[in-house]
Amino acid sequence: MRANDNWRLPSDEDLEVAADWADRLPELTQTERAELEAWLASAPSRAAAFALMRDTQRDTALLDAAERLRAAPAKTRHLRMGLIAAGVAMVAGLSVTVLMRPYLSEKTIDLATPVGARAEHRMSDKSVITLAADTGVSVRYSRAARDVALNKGDAVFDVAKDAKRPFRVQAGNTQVTAVGTTFEVELVSDAVQVRVFDGVVRVNRDGAERRVCKGEWLMLVADRAPVQGRLGADSYQAWRSDWLDADALPLKYVIARLNRYTAQSVALHDPVLGELKVSGRFKLDRPAESLAMIAAALDMRADPDGRKVYLSPRQAPTHRAARPPTT
Repeated sequence: MRANDNWRLPSDEDLEVAADWADRLPELTQTERAELEAWLASAPSRAAAFALMRDTQRDTALLDAAERLRAAPAKTRHLRMGLIAAGVAMVAGLSVTVLMRPYLSEKTIDLATPVGARAEHRMSDKSVITLAADTGVSVRYSRAARDVALNKGDAVFDVAKDAKRPFRVQAGNTQVTAVGTTFEVELVSDAVQVRVFDGVVRVNRDGAERRVCKGEWLMLVADRAPVQGRLGADSYQAWRSDWLDADALPLKYVIARLNRYTAQSVALHDPVLGELKVSGRFKLDRPAESLAMIAAALDMRADPDGRKVYLSPRQAPTHRAARPPTT
């Protein structure tokens, strides 16, 4: 490969992003550092831009030049940015190996929460991903798109607007696409549920696309027609405070959510019980209390057995069913 095959000056955008990373470097979280590494690996020019900004921070003369650039008229800014980038590259004596690295695909960042704990992650584009308990996602940002795979659990996405890079969440065979909005995607038992708190998203499954607008939810279950409805007024705040508002919700979905908050998971004596409807308001981070309320409402008993609690009708015999319980 010739020495100039991969050479090009960093773009204005790369320089601005690199400057932001360089400014925040001492305070970066582990997640943000992984994002920075992925961004640097995505193109030689980005690695070069970051090196330029780091050297600029160490050189007073170069820092003054950067400050003058910020104050420059818009018409001349692009030209000056290119000239300063070239000048800084020469002054800094950048390593040829950095500039000559071949294009590498953006890295995937895995984020996860344990049972009983939620977490909030601020991404490099200012989007925020909030993971419910026992949730896992894989994040991959590229120049063309921001892709997230929901591997398990439940997450809310507060998406920064970027029309050039749609924000896409893949949950099984369902894809949810947004540009700038706040929405939730949940994998629960055999279903995918989408809730939109602000803006609009497109939901695509098996080639069929639906729009879900602010204040709406969509439930997708295999081999069944999609079901769509309106969210309650306090749905967003309820989610953030670990409340579950159930309105004739199948028991299997209630149990799946409750199991994200307890090490002693709940199982059913018989899979048929999973279709029983549950209504009420339950505090997910108080699993024992919520389970007692559910059992009382459905006239069931909860029998602990090691790391599981089995739900069964009160009139059923106390011995375990021969078939394996469902969760």
